[in-house]
Amino acid sequence: MSPRKGKPPKRAANELIILLRAVFGDDRFPVDVEALAREVSHKNEDPIDTIQGVRVPGFDGMLRAKKRRPGWDILYSTRARHLGRQRFTLAHEFGHYVLHRRQLTANDYRNGELDENLDFQCLPLQADQWKLAEKQREHEADVFASYLLMPMDDYRKQVAGQDITLDLLDHVTDRYGVSLLAAVRKWIEFTTMRAAMVVARDGFALWGRASTAALKTGIFVRSGMAIPDGSVAAKPTAARNAVSDHPVVHPAGVWTFSRGSEITRELTIFSARFDISISILLFDDDPNDAVFEEETDWDSYDQLTSWEQR
Repeated sequence: MSPRKGKPPKRAANELIILLRAVFGDDRFPVDVEALAREVSHKNEDPIDTIQGVRVPGFDGMLRAKKRRPGWDILYSTRARHLGRQRFTLAHEFGHYVLHRRQLTANDYRNGELDENLDFQCLPLQADQWKLAEKQREHEADVFASYLLMPMDDYRKQVAGQDITLDLLDHVTDRYGVSLLAAVRKWIEFTTMRAAMVVARDGFALWGRASTAALKTGIFVRSGMAIPDGSVAAKPTAARNAVSDHPVVHPAGVWTFSRGSEITRELTIFSARFDISISILLFDDDPNDAVFEEETDWDSYDQLTSWEQR
């Protein structure tokens, strides 16, 4: 099923945020995605009737068409060990409803049941296994979920003028009801600072992302890159309880990227439950005018948060 041409996902999410702001004001967080989905869809001939969590191995989420009357069901996995992941999946499936569904009417059920497969089943696949249309559709649903749960304007207000610390990240994740991974990824997306995030396991990067300002100056995070000795992320398990709640300053020579090494501030969070480290790397303002060509790296919220289920 190819993506339907319609509103861009950011615009669709922002329109709902405006609605929530008008009704609830500052008390709209964390967004009640289930209530919003029911309220928005009930005005349509094909509303969302059922929203249900299920525990099925290998299943992430689904937007499923009703078989005997116009309508849709949302199913989402409760096997994810973080409620923020479940909320993101629910918002993702709601995104499929808003962005991609074919609107159903009574004419689609003239024979008593729907004879087409219009379901959107979202499996935790790797990006290179997705067909192009599926990849575009999944990315759009991820963007919708991200902007719905963590509106850019509000997020900016929460972090404006503050250093990135564990306390600030805890505040953000609590406010939006999202996982730490999703919150950090969102910050990397909009910050004007030269910054990067690196998610690692067993001494190697699983994936990462650099801010726009960092990309322009040669900060590329490559899957499989070695985590350097001397970094906080490389600390042995026994020493991790003493990790600072604030960024630690490293001299040049610890973290190295395309154009070399420089002074880096590192804030790393260790997750024993998921056996990963999440590092935020902060760099000084760039004194040079050199601009590097941005590299294209695999990047999807479904992938970014899939590690939470493992």
